[in-house]
Amino acid sequence: MSDKNTVREEGNGIFARVLIVDDDEGVRSLLNDLLVESNYMVDTASCGEEALKKIRVSTYDLIVTDLRMRGMHGLEVIKEVKAIDPGVDVIVMTGYASVNSAVESMKAGAVDYITKPFNSDQIRLVVDKNIERRKFQRLASEREFYKILSSIDGLTELYNYRYFHQYLQMELERGKRYKRPLSLIMLDIDDFKEYNDRYGHPVGDLVLKNLSTILRSATRGCDVICRYGGEEFAIILPETNKKESAIVCERIRKAVENTNLVDEKGNSIGNIRITAGLASFPVDASSKNELIEKTDKALYQGK
Repeated sequence: MSDKNTVREEGNGIFARVLIVDDDEGVRSLLNDLLVESNYMVDTASCGEEALKKIRVSTYDLIVTDLRMRGMHGLEVIKEVKAIDPGVDVIVMTGYASVNSAVESMKAGAVDYITKPFNSDQIRLVVDKNIERRKFQRLASEREFYKILSSIDGLTELYNYRYFHQYLQMELERGKRYKRPLSLIMLDIDDFKEYNDRYGHPVGDLVLKNLSTILRSATRGCDVICRYGGEEFAIILPETNKKESAIVCERIRKAVENTNLVDEKGNSIGNIRITAGLASFPVDASSKNELIEKTDKALYQGK
């Protein structure tokens, strides 16, 4: 049979790409037929050097390589493959099975080991198992990514309103359990509407991004900064009492006032001013909603 690429689409329309590397044409043909029958997208290489050329121009989910071949040895193939694409999985196969060769293959980066002679069911089982594992890893990674994405404000890359409420509730419960203080700062940009009207919304967005950067630099790593909405921001300060949070407030105010903002062309657009309010648990409030209300009230009293 020819070593030409064979492609068959799976029922769900998703391809799993497999590269078979073996210097025995009969083995390549056998594995090609088996895996195509199982709806894999199959490519083959007759030696390690040919395999590396293909890996440099194509992406594979799984590579099945013989351990002993003419030219480049299977262990060399594994190491080179991992250097090119660390994320690809490699299965080794050999008729010279030993504990040492299995250990060396795993050390080099292989995920599984098949001995020759093998039967059809064994090949399908090993390949299916590893492709299924990759699929679950990808899904877990995507879920984590979208979980993070759902908590981030797209413009400022700060945490969003939804995350603010979740995290504040969690920190309040922790504060109650361990009898630890917690403070909340809410601030907004003075006369932001007029600023937007004067310079335009793109510059207004730039101001919000710049303020986000200032807030990050003026707070601690454990503080949680959120975009509460529009030009309003909230900062959750764990383990911080009211006196300490007032110091943070003043530091932020000075940092904002001392920063000369520029547009994307480098032109000065002046300075902005902010108004901030703060409240603390447990001295000002005992619940999430009460703490937000007290902080919001302090903010508008400062206007």
